[in-house]
Amino acid sequence: MPAARPPRRLVRTTLAAGVLAASVVPVWVGAPAAHADHDAPCNPGEIPGNERLADTHEEDNPASDRMHVEQAQQVATGAGVKVAVIDSGIVPVDGLSIGKRTVVRGTGLLSGHGTIVAALIAGPRGVAPEAAVYDYQVYDNEQADTAQGQVRLTSAGIIAGIDAVVADYPQERFDVVNISLAVTSSDPKLEAAVARLVALPVVVVASAGNRDPDGSDDAKGTPGSDADVYPADYPGVLAVSATPPNGDDPSAYVVPNRDTDVAAPTVGAISVNATGQVCVVGDVATSWSAAEVSGVVALLRQRFPRETPQQLVARLEATTEGSGPPADSEVRDEVNPWTGAGVVQAHDALTREIKPGRQGKLETTVAETRADAQAPPAPQRLDLFSTPRAILLWSGLVAGSLLALAFMLRPLLRR
Repeated sequence: MPAARPPRRLVRTTLAAGVLAASVVPVWVGAPAAHADHDAPCNPGEIPGNERLADTHEEDNPASDRMHVEQAQQVATGAGVKVAVIDSGIVPVDGLSIGKRTVVRGTGLLSGHGTIVAALIAGPRGVAPEAAVYDYQVYDNEQADTAQGQVRLTSAGIIAGIDAVVADYPQERFDVVNISLAVTSSDPKLEAAVARLVALPVVVVASAGNRDPDGSDDAKGTPGSDADVYPADYPGVLAVSATPPNGDDPSAYVVPNRDTDVAAPTVGAISVNATGQVCVVGDVATSWSAAEVSGVVALLRQRFPRETPQQLVARLEATTEGSGPPADSEVRDEVNPWTGAGVVQAHDALTREIKPGRQGKLETTVAETRADAQAPPAPQRLDLFSTPRAILLWSGLVAGSLLALAFMLRPLLRR
């Protein structure tokens, strides 16, 4: 559980419950990157079919390359780590270990979103391929047909999923909880549910929010704006944003959120569709980045099994490609609203020599200059031949003196 940061997490005005259902943001609907053109794109709205389509032939994974995931997997693979996924359900696919499936809300109809998320975390081409995912389905589809009894994503559904995870924790002992979902209005019941979840020794990862492709966001994309995105904005949640490739402007894809902790690239990441088809992510979206970071946290949990959630998050934030965590975590203005501490670097997070405290605080050593400080005296050199050298010197002096005396007395001796 990341250390709670109340001064950074501002409590927004609570809206009426009837408004909450209309405030759901499909965080997977990020603007597609113009250059992403793959033969098998990941489709969050896809449902399982009778026939499995041909897999993509894409081999490169630029998202993982930027985070150095392949090198990180030489250190850890997520073996023995459990990740609870609160989403639209997970289709069983080859190479993905599903520990348990629970339909919390919904008809059991599966869409692609939850499967893509799970495979990014722990699929055969995922970040932590040997971790196990636990499926908690809280809705059917974003375009669910309510007339047919299908369930759309709501704040109440996320609450129910969190409560189910909390209830199962004593038996399952999860390490990570992924919530690649978001609503834009604070709900006291959702806030209370998140508080119960982060009180457990788990790292809770959530999406920091996408920009509405229709351009109707209240946050206009300026650095001073601060979008409302929940549960990412609640204390103790690791909020993850997404970054576009080639240094493109993130404001076209994601909302500025000063509760953002870290970011991850998504375009080019390889996952699996609900059809079982291997697919390539073609858009910049925080659902996918949150899933990737959940995978990195799973690697950290395997590598550092005795550390607290706060320590794991501290490692993640201290090793990013970017400015790192703010010097004063209580100052919101120091937080980059697009990337937080920066882009996650998996290998550095696993291997950097840092020692965060139990509450996630990194201790640093500061050089001290004192007015009364003096340089220590130089050590005396030990001369092993000092005594023989002295004897030889005095012997020479005595012999020379005798020789001189004899030379002076020689005329007298001749008489």
